[in-house]
Amino acid sequence: MRIFLLTKTPHSERARLCLRLLAGSVDAVVYLVGDGVYNLLGQGEADKVSQTTGEACQAASQALAALVPGHRILACREDLLARGVSADGKAIVPAEFYKSLVDDMMREGSRIYTF
Repeated sequence: MRIFLLTKTPHSERARLCLRLLAGSVDAVVYLVGDGVYNLLGQGEADKVSQTTGEACQAASQALAALVPGHRILACREDLLARGVSADGKAIVPAEFYKSLVDDMMREGSRIYTF
């Protein structure tokens, strides 16, 4: 399993690199933390952000959804609430986010990539 821990906003070069690596991975799980939750923003929500960032948010949200099914994207509840972002079925929001992350990290054969 490949674990991607994404903490960067959609317009970040690191987030774009993460999406490129996700494209080549079949067994990826994405954990969105901090500003990484902005990668879930859709068109309506992206309009609330600045024009340039909004376009990047929409593109990242569509790209992330196309690369990884929603059941393999996990978002931190506290970071979603702090930033006013809603998962809207695009990601799982586990009650014990960091426990899920550690459980996946401890599995044999897991590889972890942080952005």
